Amino acid sequence: MARHARRHSRGRRRRGPTLQTLAVTLAAALGLSGIAAPTTAHAATATSSTTAPTDRAAEAPDEPTPADDELARDPDPDAEEGPRSPPLTRREKRQLRAAERKEAKRAGGPSKVKEKPPERLEFGGLPATNYDSDLGVGFGVIASLAKFKPGYNPYRWRIQMLLYATAKKAPGGGVELPFHNDYLQLDVPGLLDNRLRINVDVGFRKFATTGYYGIGNDSEKLRPWENFDPNTQSDEYSAARRYHQYDRIFPGFTANARIRAWDGSIEAHRRRLEFFVGTYFSYNVIRPYPGSKLSEDIEAAKADTADGRTLDRLLNGTDNHALLRLNLGLIWDTRDHEFAPTRGTFTELSTRISPGIDDKLYHAGFTLNTSWYRSLAGSYLVLATRAVGDVMVGNIPVWELTRFGALLSRDGPGGSWSVRGVPRQRFSGKRKLISNVELRSEFLPFRIKNQRFVIGAIAFVDTGRVWADVRRTELGGRSVDGGGLAVGVGGGLRVRWGETFIVRVDPSYSPTEESFGIYIDVGHIF
Repeated sequence: MARHARRHSRGRRRRGPTLQTLAVTLAAALGLSGIAAPTTAHAATATSSTTAPTDRAAEAPDEPTPADDELARDPDPDAEEGPRSPPLTRREKRQLRAAERKEAKRAGGPSKVKEKPPERLEFGGLPATNYDSDLGVGFGVIASLAKFKPGYNPYRWRIQMLLYATAKKAPGGGVELPFHNDYLQLDVPGLLDNRLRINVDVGFRKFATTGYYGIGNDSEKLRPWENFDPNTQSDEYSAARRYHQYDRIFPGFTANARIRAWDGSIEAHRRRLEFFVGTYFSYNVIRPYPGSKLSEDIEAAKADTADGRTLDRLLNGTDNHALLRLNLGLIWDTRDHEFAPTRGTFTELSTRISPGIDDKLYHAGFTLNTSWYRSLAGSYLVLATRAVGDVMVGNIPVWELTRFGALLSRDGPGGSWSVRGVPRQRFSGKRKLISNVELRSEFLPFRIKNQRFVIGAIAFVDTGRVWADVRRTELGGRSVDGGGLAVGVGGGLRVRWGETFIVRVDPSYSPTEESFGIYIDVGHIF
């Protein structure tokens, strides 16, 4: 019987379960249904909204199980050689299957791993949930359809759809949906002998609480609602809560191509130079709330005074307008891991140029965004730092004054992806500096079934500031760029599932803004 078992398993090498297979296993173990692996959903979300157009959609390599190690061993040198044995009886087959299940259970692996065909279509879906103290509770669904084919990594193509919104307490009571993000994305890697990757995004987005606090680093965060009683003056109170907000609706599309110019990667880490080129188009509906700071500055910009002319020069794109932009840049990547690096660097040098379609919005922006990682004690303690410099010239639309970057455009300084603890879109200006210092640790690995998890922690300090223009700017006879750095400090939790799916929980406090924020999302901020 043992001889039959050895012959039955000899020379047969089974691959370890892929992350998609394991995710389905975990979902079944937890009593869930309709859940796909994170690499086909949430991890991809970080790519498109994160890391957009990077290789974050790449699958993790298969990990062999202990049972696979048993099957991969050389045949027993003492095994008796002889003529072919007769076919197994039904009873012997049942006994063999029972022995296999017992051995797999002892080794902590599945009783049998069914390999997927190399050329196939895969569908995945997950609920899309997060929390951001600036936006509220996020909810929705993300789904993907991927075509796998030999010779293409991680897949031949993938289509991904997101339907997403956030819910937050409305001024004066009730619930509002301040943010909508609905899109359809196409990702086609592996073109031109794996040197070209193309990403296309078509979407509809609405941001009813877009922030505007004025121009420059010294802009004030006022609280006019404190002058009204929310119980007896509910209308006035609700309007005052909108003082630093306006509504922006912006359907549009993005198309990007990343071209691998040089690749000297080794097994330990990447060493890659890439060039990217892309285009962005959106139609922007701008709706300032009555009595808001933006409405006040729009009216002040019409005055024939020194302050009026200054605001008129700086405040652009406050009417409905279309915007077309070209993005160009270089990427240098030497990280040892794309999602949880412990050493190396990732640097973006880019420009974005708009010829101006409506409202003479011709402008250009230049970004240097560099992240560095150094292991102090393996993955137990990693020092991660980032520095961003962003300069814009020309007639920049008001909503772009709070953003930086071309490869991945983010809000900042302020918000969950730049200076945590500082309100999102807190500062508007043509020049920006942002820095982040993090101590990251992964210290508690564990398994649920065959799924690998690691619990970690983080401590961070974020800083940033803006300048209104590339030259000195004054309003009311004084510089609008006084003040120092906006600072956010905090510590948080990290949970990594497999190789690519990282959940972050970042409570933070800004001593300069005297504000608290908490952010639950997917992926490190850099």
